[in-house]
Amino acid sequence: MAKVLRIGFAAPLSGDQALVGVPMARCAELALEHARRAGWLGIPVALEPVDDRADPATAAAAARAFAADPAVVGVVGHKNSGPSAAAAPVYHAAGLAQLTPSSTRPDLSRRGYRTFFRLCAHDGVQGAAAARAAVRRLGARRLAVVHDGTGYGRPLARAFAAAARAQGAVVLGTVRLSPGAGSHPRAAERLGRLRPELVFFALTEIDSAALTRDLRAAGVRALLLGTDGGPDSRYPALAGAAGEGVYHTYAGSVLAGEPAWAFARACRERFGEPPPYGAEVYDAASVLLAAVAAAGGGGRAAVLQAVAGTDRVGLTGRIRFDRRGERVSPQVTLWQVHRGAMTFRLRLA
Repeated sequence: MAKVLRIGFAAPLSGDQALVGVPMARCAELALEHARRAGWLGIPVALEPVDDRADPATAAAAARAFAADPAVVGVVGHKNSGPSAAAAPVYHAAGLAQLTPSSTRPDLSRRGYRTFFRLCAHDGVQGAAAARAAVRRLGARRLAVVHDGTGYGRPLARAFAAAARAQGAVVLGTVRLSPGAGSHPRAAERLGRLRPELVFFALTEIDSAALTRDLRAAGVRALLLGTDGGPDSRYPALAGAAGEGVYHTYAGSVLAGEPAWAFARACRERFGEPPPYGAEVYDAASVLLAAVAAAGGGGRAAVLQAVAGTDRVGLTGRIRFDRRGERVSPQVTLWQVHRGAMTFRLRLA
């Protein structure tokens, strides 16, 4: 019997972020299913999903388990930047390719990890694009910033604030909140006292929605600009009426054409709407599977070399990586909640 190789998948599959993490895992499963059906894989491959609980320590433990299993030849993950940062050195030491669909912390690609690859834009790109949108497109000059203190939120907030100041805006203050609290009335009160024209959220969609409700309940009428909203964001449903008119940047790709539409249909048939970065998950898994096929069932080194040399067209467009593992020409777009749905406004990068 032929040896079965495994592709790891790591994201929060329990807790509040399972809302996105579980559908992400199913997008990876779709990629494997489609590769098998197309007949080009030619090698027995299985997907191994692991719950990292959006926790760096749990993510590092998951990475060690993947590294210890010689049948695992690559990993799609992690969803969040903190877990990716904790797991990346483990993958590097093991020579195990790591493709993150959505970890946007900029320094992940600057630590010399030859195994790290990113499918989305990082927060240096997203933060600067959001600042340009806030000042040039939305006309805001007096800004407030809020983040969750995580490896995702803090660097993104800093990138936005620095770029906003460079655009001539005034950053009145920065507020940190505790993620996952479900309600943030104190943060809303502090932000309200600053009297900003615009509040920038460097938060998950769950905390963004909760803070939006608290701000509107407190009478704060400033423009709101969140991050990683995207076409498939759960934010409109989570925020309800309070989210109407709120803007979001998205560091993933805007899908177009029949392959992308077919992917969306397949998601709806299986588990509902595709999650944010679901197409990036699908493409990350597809890149790894193509690398396994190109390596002819070879080991991690051959798969890693094939991933680094990727030049293919996926759901999210052309996929190539620079010497740091950053995707060449990633997208950032601006969206707005209109009539309870995310509506595309324009491409920022």
